[in-house]
Amino acid sequence: MLSKFKNLNNGNCSVVIILLVGVSFGFVTLTLFSMESGKVFAQANVSNMPNSTHFEPPNNNTNNNTLYVSGTATGKVSTDLVTISVGVQSTNMTATDALISNSKIVNETISNLIANGVKENEISTSQYTIQPNYNYSESGNIINTVGFTVSNILTIQSPNLKNISLWIDSAVSAGANTINGVDFKVSDQLLENVRNTLIEQAIVNAKQKAEITARAIGASIMGIKSISINTDGFSPIPFDEQFMQKAFTFEGSSTPIIPGEQEVTINVQIAYKFR
Repeated sequence: MLSKFKNLNNGNCSVVIILLVGVSFGFVTLTLFSMESGKVFAQANVSNMPNSTHFEPPNNNTNNNTLYVSGTATGKVSTDLVTISVGVQSTNMTATDALISNSKIVNETISNLIANGVKENEISTSQYTIQPNYNYSESGNIINTVGFTVSNILTIQSPNLKNISLWIDSAVSAGANTINGVDFKVSDQLLENVRNTLIEQAIVNAKQKAEITARAIGASIMGIKSISINTDGFSPIPFDEQFMQKAFTFEGSSTPIIPGEQEVTINVQIAYKFR
């Protein structure tokens, strides 16, 4: 409390005025008090005055106290599906003859594949075309039609990874003259199982980071405000193009094909409430 005295002489009357200043919880109280009469002349409360003391009780609301952390987990999973693309291209003077020739080779290719363990429902036609072949002049104009080419592309998708070389060899033996690719991938069910495990690990990783940070700043984790999970996509593993050349030069021995592993990464972003 601060006080200020003032002596007022008014003839034979002497009045002492006291200015009392009180500060409490951000409010300043001004009081004028007469010692002569014991009367209070005026009193006023003033807040937000310059240089006044401001006090707020501790804020227990954790909604605005947020700690953002990220967690990561990575694992490798062996591919369990293979996709093989083999094709037959046949050329003849007429479209009919090209079609007959192509159909014969494709049927033999399918028979060889099934005989070597490929299931019928694992074989499908992914592309089929009949195109004329033209003879061009030096200026680029079409002179005439010199034949037709029929192309039939078969796709094999199977979980059997042991007989890949055998299947390709048998297709080439039957007359298949196009190998468009060998792709390995992880099945949806296996990928989901792996991701679920990695999500748990990523969340644990984020929680550990949050607890370490909270201890460092003397705070306590009160709960989770929000969480987001990011999963990376998968692309098939393409086989080396050198294999395509070897497929047509094998000498009785199967070209070795080894499935690989794919890396899976899960990232989580978690906002923790703390106080």
